[in-house]
Amino acid sequence: MISLVRLDTRGRLVIPTEFREILGLKEGDEVLISLDTKTDTITISPIYEGPDRLIKMEIEFGDTPGCLAKISKKIADMKIDLVMTESKSSQRRRKARWDIIADISKCSYSVNQIKQLLLQSGFVESMSIVKMTHGCLHC
Repeated sequence: MISLVRLDTRGRLVIPTEFREILGLKEGDEVLISLDTKTDTITISPIYEGPDRLIKMEIEFGDTPGCLAKISKKIADMKIDLVMTESKSSQRRRKARWDIIADISKCSYSVNQIKQLLLQSGFVESMSIVKMTHGCLHC
């Protein structure tokens, strides 16, 4: 579905009623807004469990076949819900990076435990993980 909307004088836009109904969004609900400067696109994603359970992970790993899938399986096993992701090779066949916005509301591990488990998996070379906050532009 696509809809053309107009920004008002304060830079606000209205999400069309049909979109809100399909997504179950109502007044007061929170959404995640992401800007991709490479493609000049904005993405809006509903946040169903509350923003206090959102984290941002930046994972560096070996750029070998299947490595991303193995890390993904570890994350899924911890019951971490991926909201937005982007992966890319930073050094072809040697190093890759995966940027993730995730919902940890169903995960029983702390942020530090998540980091340690991923680092101990043998697939992750380095990573950072931070909790997201309201209005967080570059968290």
